Amino acid sequence: MEKLETIKLNDTEYTLTLNRESFLRIDRICDIQKSMEIVRRPLIEHLDEIDDDYNPLEDEINDETIEKEIELKDKIMAKLVTNSFFIWLYPKHQLKISQVKEIIQPYLSDEKKAEFIGSELTRLLDECVAIRDEYNKEQKNLKALANK
Repeated sequence: MEKLETIKLNDTEYTLTLNRESFLRIDRICDIQKSMEIVRRPLIEHLDEIDDDYNPLEDEINDETIEKEIELKDKIMAKLVTNSFFIWLYPKHQLKISQVKEIIQPYLSDEKKAEFIGSELTRLLDECVAIRDEYNKEQKNLKALANK
């Protein structure tokens, strides 16, 4: 089961191959769940409750800590985007990872383009998950038929 998607990047149209295997390959090299947890976590730790022992002057929140967290999120997202598009582009275009990095780089360094590529990544990963779920459902049905 496979779905082909067309996307325009840097004024060039590319065909992406989305399937169960591409999702598994992306997950193998990026650990999608862990990556998304890092990207989605807040910049600072939130406290649910404080007690009499809490000292608001300890555990200082500074710009350096926030900057490090932003850098980590950017690094994780760049890796996820680049590797995902590499895997999706490879079957139809046989691009090397360095070529994909060149294509993707403008989308990581510009805020509006980053929003676009981030939303496309999310949409395409969701498509892969839907394909994977459909595959798993078909496999269960085949096993049930075989066991009759």
